[in-house]
Amino acid sequence: DLIKKIEKNGYAYETSGAVYFDVKKFSQKENYTALSGQNLEEKITASRCEVHVDREKKNPADFALWLKRTGKYKNHILHWDSPWGDGFPGWHIECSAMGRKYLKNYFDIHTGGIDHIPVHHTNERAQNIAAYGRPVVKRWMHNEFLIVAGGDKMAKSEGNFLTLDNALVKKGINPLSYRFAALQTHYRKPMEYSKEAIKNAENGLNHLYNQARDLGGQSGKVDQEYKNKFIKAINDDLNMPKALAIAQEMLKSNLAKKDKLASILDFDRILGLDLAEAVKKEKLSAEIEELVKERQAAREKKDWKKSDKLRAEIERLGYVVEDAKGGMRVFKK
Repeated sequence: DLIKKIEKNGYAYETSGAVYFDVKKFSQKENYTALSGQNLEEKITASRCEVHVDREKKNPADFALWLKRTGKYKNHILHWDSPWGDGFPGWHIECSAMGRKYLKNYFDIHTGGIDHIPVHHTNERAQNIAAYGRPVVKRWMHNEFLIVAGGDKMAKSEGNFLTLDNALVKKGINPLSYRFAALQTHYRKPMEYSKEAIKNAENGLNHLYNQARDLGGQSGKVDQEYKNKFIKAINDDLNMPKALAIAQEMLKSNLAKKDKLASILDFDRILGLDLAEAVKKEKLSAEIEELVKERQAAREKKDWKKSDKLRAEIERLGYVVEDAKGGMRVFKK
C-alpha cells in the first residue's frame, strides 16, 4: 500500500526486476540528503547499489521498493503477490511501513546507529515524504558505536560480538551494570566495552543502590528544583551523564532523607535502574537471620576466619553481604 502511494505521487518506476524509488525526481523538490549533509553527486558515487546491478535503473542511487522473484531472486524464500508480481519488499520500505502502522501519522523520535544515516534512514525519510507529502518523523537521533577494548567496532564478522547473557549474566554480573555504563556515555560518543569498564559500572551501580538504601524506607516529596535540573539535562540532547551527575548532587545535598528517596525514585522512572527494588526491605528467612547473627558475633570477637566463612555461606544462598559504617547489611541479589 505504501509503494502504491509513492507510485501514485510519481516517485516510483517499474523495471523487469523491481520497483525503484526515483531519487533524482525526489531531489528536484526535497533535500534528499538532509540527514547526511552529502550532495547527491557524492551520494551516487559512494552509494551501495542493490546486491546486483540492474541496468534498467535510471540512476545509481535509486533503491528498490519491491524486488520481483526473478533472476537472482528467482528462488527467494520470502515472497508475496503484489501489483508488480510475485516478490518481496525492499529493506527501507519495510521500516517506513512498520513505523506508519504502529506509530500512526507522526512520531517524535526515530533512533538508530550512525551507519544508518547515509543510506537506510535517508531512504526511509524520502519514502515517507514521497508517500504523504510531509515528514513523518520529527527528530532523527543516531548513536555512535559500541567499541570493544582495543578500538574495534563490535561486529559478528569480527568475532567480538557480545551479548548481555554471555558477557554479564553467566558471569554473575547484574545486566543493569551495562545500562549504568551506557548512561554514563553520551549517545553521540563511542562507548568502549571492557571487563574493567563493566566492573567499574557494577561498582558504581552498587554504590547508587547503597545510597538509596541509606535513605530509609520512608518516601517524602520530590524536590522540584532538582527535578527541573534533571529534566533540563535530559532535554538537552538526552544528556544522561549530566542527569546522573545531578542525581548525585541531589543525593549529597542537605535535603531530608525522605525527600531524597522520593526524588531518586522519581528520577529512576527515566534511569530504569530498579532502585525501588533495591531499597525494598525483604524479611530474611530464619536460616539467613541465624547466619547473620553468627557472623555478627564472630566479627565482635574479631574471628575474621569464621566471619569470612559465614559470609561465603550467606552469599552462596543468594544474598549480598556488605560491611558498612552503620553495620552489616544483607539483602537478596
